[in-house]
Amino acid sequence: MTARSIDIALTQAEAGDGIEVVYDNMCTLSTEPELCFNYATTADLKRWGFSEGCFSCFLQDKRDVIIQAITTYENREGAYRAYHADIDYLKKNGYGRPIEAKNLGESSILFKKKQSDGITYNLLFLKCTVFATISAKYKKDRPDNVHHIIGLAEKIEKKITR
Repeated sequence: MTARSIDIALTQAEAGDGIEVVYDNMCTLSTEPELCFNYATTADLKRWGFSEGCFSCFLQDKRDVIIQAITTYENREGAYRAYHADIDYLKKNGYGRPIEAKNLGESSILFKKKQSDGITYNLLFLKCTVFATISAKYKKDRPDNVHHIIGLAEKIEKKITR
């Protein structure tokens, strides 16, 4: 059985130096009945078997914002549907273009979008019954941005057990 979402999410210490926690929220459908994702209604989440989520916002070096969202489902099929629904949503709503990156979990995708105030990356990956995302907005476009976000995702991936 996979660990709980709150056990999988990175802590401030695990995320690395210069990281500060800005916001942290743990939820389940029973404690947050009005929970809704940008791509799914509460009814969708229940149908897919959403069981728990952890949503954290970090600030790196007082300038870059990193958000991790870890969601756990009762079965692989539910996690698979949520993962693909999110990918479809990002593609249809201008969240950038997919770029090549290291494969994570059973399936993964990384989107990159240049904006006037920085570069935004959205990394999504699926492993077992866990659907994880890391969104990062970096103020400067540097080659190590992709390595940084992939490194964070690798730490999360290692915490996901079968």
